Amino acid sequence: MKKIDASEIPVALDGDTQNRIDKAQKTARARKREGLAILHAKGQLALWQENERGIPNELVRCAVFSAKNRKEKREVYRANAPLIVPVIGGGEVIYIGEELRQDDETVWMQLVHLAKEARSECVSFTPYSFLKAIKWPIKGSSYTRLLTSIRRLATSGLEIYSSRFDKGVSTKLIAKYEYSKGADTPWKVQVFNKDDELLFLFDKLYSRLDWETRLALPEGVTTWLHGFFSSHREPFDHKIETLAVGAGLTLDSTEDEYFDEVTRMAKRKTRLREAKRIITRALEALQETKFLESFEVTRSGVVRVVRSQQALNNY
Repeated sequence: MKKIDASEIPVALDGDTQNRIDKAQKTARARKREGLAILHAKGQLALWQENERGIPNELVRCAVFSAKNRKEKREVYRANAPLIVPVIGGGEVIYIGEELRQDDETVWMQLVHLAKEARSECVSFTPYSFLKAIKWPIKGSSYTRLLTSIRRLATSGLEIYSSRFDKGVSTKLIAKYEYSKGADTPWKVQVFNKDDELLFLFDKLYSRLDWETRLALPEGVTTWLHGFFSSHREPFDHKIETLAVGAGLTLDSTEDEYFDEVTRMAKRKTRLREAKRIITRALEALQETKFLESFEVTRSGVVRVVRSQQALNNY
């Protein structure tokens, strides 16, 4: 029989002791949050160049910004039935709100960049200048699309579990916003709130994406893979299925529960083959833009990529 060391036995804490520990942890986190807000105001929290955009690793390695086709109807996730997506490499993100896509990610990264450049939690811009920065067509529908995206970002809620948190933390992607109907009248967005957890996500563990490459790529799986592989200097091998789930592609449908197991598996295999085709085409685009030096999709469905030296020089 193994001898048990007394130090291995968990000790039950009384209520007062546990309360003091909880209070101390809360105070320490508040001080850390205040420190991050100060670093942000000094321009020392997140460091990337003008030709780059930053995004936390937890968000660029999961499907919270889905790569689904824009023609697919956006789902709405409620508090009693949230979207729960795994973070490739560990952790998960729980999302409540209207489904976010890659265009929302582009808008959000630009807002974060403006806040970083202004060294302020609030930014001001004309919708015309913003559309030019993200290379959307300058027309009425684009203004509506931009405002709709900002609304989605402002009304959504996130809970994040990752290696840097010992529990789930909630945050919002945008605190609040103001807009006007004139194309040249400034809009105002409060991106950060120093009392929120969002600043923690930019404390060291974030990725830098080449902005011109991002904007030149077809929106969807290609931009998602560009972000995902940008978060690794030397990307690991991943199964097609892992990347498909990570990008938010549909492999399993609620409709499948009405079919027998054989039919369900057949439908899943069909979707997986389609995902392989889409991902392979996206990898080809990433190689054409010199982001990838090479890639391989094995017969067993494993994806291997090598980032180009050109891309690594900007890493």
